[in-house]
Amino acid sequence: WFEHNDVDGNGLCEYQHPYSSGLDDSPLWDDGLPVESPDLNTYLCLQQEALSKIAAVLGLEAEAAMWRRRADLQAARMVRWMWDERAGLFWANRPKQGAPVTVSTPFSLFPLITGRLPPDITHRLVEHLIDEREFWPQYPVPTVALNDPRYDPLTMWRGPTWVNVNYLLIEGLQRTGHAELAADLRRRTLDLLALHDDIYEYYHPQTGQVPPKAASIFGWSSAIFIDLAIQAAREAATGG
Repeated sequence: WFEHNDVDGNGLCEYQHPYSSGLDDSPLWDDGLPVESPDLNTYLCLQQEALSKIAAVLGLEAEAAMWRRRADLQAARMVRWMWDERAGLFWANRPKQGAPVTVSTPFSLFPLITGRLPPDITHRLVEHLIDEREFWPQYPVPTVALNDPRYDPLTMWRGPTWVNVNYLLIEGLQRTGHAELAADLRRRTLDLLALHDDIYEYYHPQTGQVPPKAASIFGWSSAIFIDLAIQAAREAATGG
């Protein structure tokens, strides 16, 4: 699978179709595919980390070390091939054209979740996340930055807040020592979900209102609401 989805052989994998990503209408695909995306390679890094932990539990120390090395290498490759020092973001790439996809989305921040980045890069990603001009409106995190010309708060994956994105970023903030910021994002996410008498697919990041095409009774938003509420209750009970 890794070889089949690595057109340029640099060790980073690509999405071949928008539906493989779950980000159906994202502007990341506006100029064509395949696209090497930071979110996909973050997931692959985390999956290899999980395999390392499973192998360790099973007593397979050599396999555990191998998967751990592969996870480290996946993160290092993202820094090498996707990191833009000037922008302070990880860009997706179109490997057949050798061109970055310079649309500002929270997926440019996702390598943070690996917990394997140099501290200076982690710091710059967090600065982008909490910038009110970009990803930190009343109800973060918009799926396209507020100051990007492609921002559209009513169209799926082109601006609305999806709470599953927030959930992963909360985990990344916790892993990188930003506990207070993680708690703030969790609180804002719970506040957003509590605005309405139903739980929806996505939300307007500035008003919290429900865009016309957002589905109701939405499964993963509901599951995340439960998990985040339990996290918050446990922290309140233990004092942090």
